[in-house]
This record gives sequence, structure tokens and C-alpha cells, in this order.
Amino acid sequence: MRVLLLFIDGFGLGENNLETNPLARFNFQIIQELFGFTLTKEIGRVLSPNRCLLPIDATLGVPGLPQSATGQAAILTGLNTAKMMGRHIQAFPGPQLSGIITDNNIMKRLVEKGLTATSANMYLPNYFDLVAKRKRRHSAITLAALSTGMSLRTIPEMNNGQAVFQDITNEMLPSLGVELVPVLRPLQAAENLVNISRKYSFTIFEYFQTDRAGHKQDWQYAQKILATLDSFIGSVYKRLPDDTLLLITSDHGNFEDMTVKTHTLNKVPLIALGYKAQKTVDNISDLTGIVPALIDVLVKG
Repeated sequence: MRVLLLFIDGFGLGENNLETNPLARFNFQIIQELFGFTLTKEIGRVLSPNRCLLPIDATLGVPGLPQSATGQAAILTGLNTAKMMGRHIQAFPGPQLSGIITDNNIMKRLVEKGLTATSANMYLPNYFDLVAKRKRRHSAITLAALSTGMSLRTIPEMNNGQAVFQDITNEMLPSLGVELVPVLRPLQAAENLVNISRKYSFTIFEYFQTDRAGHKQDWQYAQKILATLDSFIGSVYKRLPDDTLLLITSDHGNFEDMTVKTHTLNKVPLIALGYKAQKTVDNISDLTGIVPALIDVLVKG
């Protein structure tokens, strides 16, 4: 069995309201095809052997708005890191939370059990220089990947179809100083991601343009990236090998409510498609339930 986890930052379940929610206003065809509903809180729990959608809690019993650092840490470790830290922590983990992620994340745990795990994301060639100059900080997912000893994927892997940039299509790369990399259709990026996932027990891909669009309250950009995500997710699903479970989830709400620039208290979707979908996610109710469920199916069988 293999697991492919698509992490979509700031992607919650909001009201079915065209005036506030891009997921209600714009077409998200793959969700309509799979579940027959718009991806809003009204959809509720949908459970079938190979297609599931569960609203799961991102607040974790801690006051305040959920944030990226502790939300992603909870997804990756199965620990209530917001409660452990005494608060929700924004953006990037500090030293204490970084240590918790590095020591307890699912990627490291799987590798220690003799399985394989990878991040499919492509990083800029000067990424570590930027980190050294304190112009970049490791995300929770990057920390998890590095804890396995893997080398982060960059331009050579991209050119061989063995990495996917965080915007999916490579359109942002010239603005970041990377030239001569072809723009990809979401379909091609999806094919590359699925091919990467065939080689590993666990593969993760991180996408965060949704969170940026939500913070900027940018409806035009929201429409553009939702169209990209729709094509990308649909293409991944249609190419999914028979032995692979596709999971899609998020760390907190944001994108689904364009009336505010902040995160939201909304639940986030946990979508499970393919092999052992219902068996894996049936009992998950919040972000901390993902890792124990995956350990059960990947390690215990």
C-alpha cells in the first residue's frame, strides 16, 4: 500500500454562499463528480469504501484561530502541538516546535520502520542559502522531509519530471529568478506527482497559494488557482494506482471566507480516495487523527 498526501494550506469548509466563498462561487468539478456537492460545510460526512469526505477539527481545543505551524505539526505528528505549546503558532515553527516535528513526524517514523517517504516539492536552487541568510524558514513539512535524510528536490529533478513546484505549473518561477523551466499544464504536473509516489510508501506535496489568496481576499487569483487545483486533483485521482490512497487535507480555514483576511474557525476537509479509503479515515475527527490512522494501514497492515 502507498499513501499520497496533498496538503492544501488554508482550505476550510465554509458557507455555501456565492458572495463569500470561492468554493461556492467557482466550479470545483472534481468534487462535484466525486461527491455530487459543492465543497462547503453543508456536505457533511460522506463515507463509502473508496470515496470519503470528513469535516475535521483544526482548533484542537485551543482558544484562538488555528495557525499553520501548529496545524501542520499536528497533521505530521499526530500530537496536539497547539495544546503542547499552549497556543496556536503562526507560519513557521520556532526551535521547540521544530524539535517536536523533527523527532515525531510520520515520515521519520515510517523510514525507521523500513518504509520509504518523500516530499515531492521542488525547492529553489538557493533555498539553503536563503535559510542561512534568514530570508527563508523551514516549514513543518520541510522539517519532516529533512528529518528522513532526504535531499530536497530542485531543478535537475524538475527537469526529469521528478519534482513538482509549489504552484503546480511553474508559472511563478521566472519571478523568483529561475528561467528556462517550461510551464506545465496541471495534468502534466499531476502525472509527475503520481509517478513520484509510485516509488515511495508515503509521498507528500505542499500547496499554499490558497492561503495567500485568502489573506489577500483576492477573488481573481482565487478563481485562477481553484481552476488549477481542480484540474490537478482530478488528474491525480484519475491516474492513481490501484494500491494507493490519496488524502487531501489542510491545517486551517481561510480561503473559504473572503470577508476576512484572517484564518477561520471552520473545520477543514479530509478527503480520502482510492485504496482502503474508508478503513483508513472512518474514525478521524481532528488533525491529530491522521498520523495514527496512516501508521495503522502502512505499518500494521
